[in-house]
Amino acid sequence: MPTLHIQKITTLQGMSRIQSIDVFRGFTIFMMVFVNDLAGVSGIPQWMKHMPADADAMTFVDVVFPAFLFIVGMSIPLAIRAREARGDSIRAILLHVAIRAAGLVLLGVFMVNGEEMNREANLLAPRLWEFLLYVAIILIWNRYPKAENNRKYLWWGLRIAGFVILIVLWQTLRKGEPGALTGMTHSWWGILGLIGWAYLLSVLAYLLFRENPMAIAAVLALFIIMTLGLRSENIHLPAFLGWLKGQTGHLVHASLTIAGMLLAILFTDKTPADTPRKRIVWMVAVGIFALLAGYFLRPLHGISKIHATPSWALFSITICCFIFPLIYWLVDVKGISRWAAFLEPAGKNPLLTYILPALFFSIVGYGWMPEVLTSGGLGMVKSVIFSLFILWLAALLTRLRIRLQL
Repeated sequence: MPTLHIQKITTLQGMSRIQSIDVFRGFTIFMMVFVNDLAGVSGIPQWMKHMPADADAMTFVDVVFPAFLFIVGMSIPLAIRAREARGDSIRAILLHVAIRAAGLVLLGVFMVNGEEMNREANLLAPRLWEFLLYVAIILIWNRYPKAENNRKYLWWGLRIAGFVILIVLWQTLRKGEPGALTGMTHSWWGILGLIGWAYLLSVLAYLLFRENPMAIAAVLALFIIMTLGLRSENIHLPAFLGWLKGQTGHLVHASLTIAGMLLAILFTDKTPADTPRKRIVWMVAVGIFALLAGYFLRPLHGISKIHATPSWALFSITICCFIFPLIYWLVDVKGISRWAAFLEPAGKNPLLTYILPALFFSIVGYGWMPEVLTSGGLGMVKSVIFSLFILWLAALLTRLRIRLQL
């Protein structure tokens, strides 16, 4: 996840931190953990699960992933400004962005292949394979102390060990049916990979247009229009451009990230929204515009998270543009933030928080839980408690200096 941790966010208005961004990020990661666990609970209403691909509808579960893309976008302008304030050149920033995006795509592909493995034919025991994957992630992307220069060779040794583990996992994975087994292949990018591609496209847009709100809004509109055009049966591309038709999902996901960038510009000095009240008004206005656009575009492709339709993205943008101003007003304007303390580990260490459930189950297994906790109301309560447990575990590991950052 690209903008997973920003310790000090600096704008030219002198803000040292926009705490509501951390809170929104933490809340979104908490919801990711919750809905992922809830997916294994039976006997619950449909509005608590992802809608089927062709349902032309969405639930709150279908908003969690776009909300994270949105908050990734909000972090981009502020993070790049902070890097430039430290003296980073555009070339250094582009290298950093490329490495981050590649890391997300790599993790996404490994996690997807882990889900698709043939658990009987795999060369390593499946739970051991999964456990080693998350150990490798921690070894490679842990934020080791910089002050302890005498241990820098140890830190690099741990990272190299992590990459060696990934190579072993790549070589030992088996998937497919007996008699037609394959090694690691690409079927889709995974959640982290999709975030990586959206992050890359959005950063390039930001570096081109900076804090020009009209230009950023135009890029968002362009991505939506391109998606509609590429998915139209009436538009035929030359053979050498045919691959573009398979990229519309990335354009839709990037539109969510760019919408977050658009709101983040309100916190820089190049905006007419120079007071909290004006910022909130602009945020809500962007949300209303997205709502209207999503409503009028809905007849074209409907609402579908699975198909990444423009209306799904625009309605998700609307929801984020209504929720984030409330958090901003409570946390940064009124200073009411104690209620969000439990979200702090997820907001400051989200990649670790995101992988902890899979790491946990690779250790304890899946079959130990009583059946009564896997369905109905008790199942929902269990998912809430489990999510809070993961946040507590993330806080504990953070205190033990395990802090992941791509």
